[in-house]
Amino acid sequence: MEELMLKMKREFDNYYLLRGEILRGLVKIFLIYLSRESDNSTSGVAHTRNQELTKKFLNLLEQHYTTRKMVTDYAQALAVTPNYLNEIVKKVSGFPASYHIQQRIILEAKRQAAYVETSMKEIAYQLGFNDITHFSRFFKNVSGVSFSDFKKQAAMQVAMD
Repeated sequence: MEELMLKMKREFDNYYLLRGEILRGLVKIFLIYLSRESDNSTSGVAHTRNQELTKKFLNLLEQHYTTRKMVTDYAQALAVTPNYLNEIVKKVSGFPASYHIQQRIILEAKRQAAYVETSMKEIAYQLGFNDITHFSRFFKNVSGVSFSDFKKQAAMQVAMD
């Protein structure tokens, strides 16, 4: 910011072409930096609280992803609203809580499909899905590939390795 102030002073002292435009631009940049500094100093506590809530959510998710599949389940356990949980988790991680839930379930499904000789029905049941059709649709929607195609790709990859 000191550097920026020196540039503004030098520009103010000279009378070159477009001096006013350059000064306006430098002042805007200075105000942006000032705004950032203000945000950092006042939001430090909130930022830490947000990180703590996100960390608690991710820990709960790791423990309960087979039984809790809804943001409301985690929000209730953390004593916050589902919208607030989604908002905070998205601020910290870049993705809402629902995304993390889906990704954790898919990760485990892919692990089991690739490394364990179990059927889709068994994997679906282990992950808390009572309806195999629902699991199949969920898998395809989230991963972009059907379960059977993923399993074939994984088998081919293992065979190549």
